[in-house]
Amino acid sequence: MKKSIVSILCIILILVVYFLLNTHKDVHNMPTYVGMDECASCHQVQYSSLSKTLHPKIFRPVTSMKEILGDFSSNNPLVNFKKEDITYVVGSKWEQVYMHMIDGEYYPFTAKWMVTTQKWVPYKVHDWKQTPASTKCNGCHTTGYSQKDNSFNEFGVKCEACHGPASEHVVHQKKINNIECKVCHKEHTTYKDDIIVSQKSAVCGQCHSRGTSAMSINGKTTLFNFPLEYIPGEDLNASFVKSSLNNDKKNWWGNGLSKNRHQEFADFSFSGHSKALQNLKTKKNPHGGKTDDNCLRCHSEDYRSAKEGNKPSIEEAKLGISCVTCHEPHGIDNTIRSKQSIDTRCTECHIDSFTQKHSPCPDTKASCVECHMPLIGKTGGTYTIRSHAFKIIPPEATEKYSMPSSCQNGACHADKSVDWAIKEYNNFYKKDKKRTLSDVLKNK
Repeated sequence: MKKSIVSILCIILILVVYFLLNTHKDVHNMPTYVGMDECASCHQVQYSSLSKTLHPKIFRPVTSMKEILGDFSSNNPLVNFKKEDITYVVGSKWEQVYMHMIDGEYYPFTAKWMVTTQKWVPYKVHDWKQTPASTKCNGCHTTGYSQKDNSFNEFGVKCEACHGPASEHVVHQKKINNIECKVCHKEHTTYKDDIIVSQKSAVCGQCHSRGTSAMSINGKTTLFNFPLEYIPGEDLNASFVKSSLNNDKKNWWGNGLSKNRHQEFADFSFSGHSKALQNLKTKKNPHGGKTDDNCLRCHSEDYRSAKEGNKPSIEEAKLGISCVTCHEPHGIDNTIRSKQSIDTRCTECHIDSFTQKHSPCPDTKASCVECHMPLIGKTGGTYTIRSHAFKIIPPEATEKYSMPSSCQNGACHADKSVDWAIKEYNNFYKKDKKRTLSDVLKNK
């Protein structure tokens, strides 16, 4: 009898050890995606604010007909499908693409609704079969996408798209915070590197970029319209061939600036902002005066993000200005944005520009972004995407490249001719008369 009890206990002990070892292996070597809702228990503020942004809703199953914004009452000949046929929606702010599933793959219908202009336009009419979401959309419209089997963890761009799979982080936090876990895990342990927190612009650039990645599947090369196997916090790998003026003239103006959406990261990479730390370290500006760690307040995002007492020095700082310097990634500040708040954000570093008159426009009429981030990219059928190259676009560029300029940006001076804009621009900036168009665009 005693031997039987001992045998049973030994078997139980072996099973427990086996379970613990395999759980340990899964948690520490193979982190998996847990889903946005799992994050909410500890990060309620971020969860609540992110839920209200466009990112989680960029691709989603239809749960209510109200989510479909297109007008199906006009009997438009472009629309050869019914509202009830739509099972998935992409987008909601500027335009909506409607999708359905065929043989396990998501495909678009051949008309999309332009929310901005309230019109139907043709979409992939002749090549919709060559536009499966698995290779054209899912890398940037879902979370946890795997090109190996075309699966993903969640619809939309959610927490783990930027922070990486969180299973390891969740387990560790339970050991630290949960009463039931503390029964065994009595020591307060601080875990590091179990979740990714990065201020690198490439985290945003994984989707706000245009380009292709190639992968061999069953002996056939397949092209994906997004980076493959990107790990947040790293740079975009060399296998992602970025779109540029050299290989994709359709999506770029003749001066090398973006003319379409999904290209903000490329534009930003051309800007002085992206090189802020590099220029400081190399003392590129001979008139900048003496450099010290205080300069990092405007030249380094990892300095700005670090807690007091743990700030990096100039030698230690790694990141210059990045996307999150201006864009709070969880959308917490979305409700307070205005032209005034944007200008205030610019003055944190560009206070000198506000102490001298450098624009012919009244201060109350034009904000910083109207001139330095003009609307030059189209989505929804109109110019709604701002340049992220932070370069003044003179009216001469309109004449040469047929692109919008800083002077006739959006509603600004739309009633005036290009000749008028060129004349007024040159009159105000006559001290820079010797500067060429190329010089202006390069911020020389």
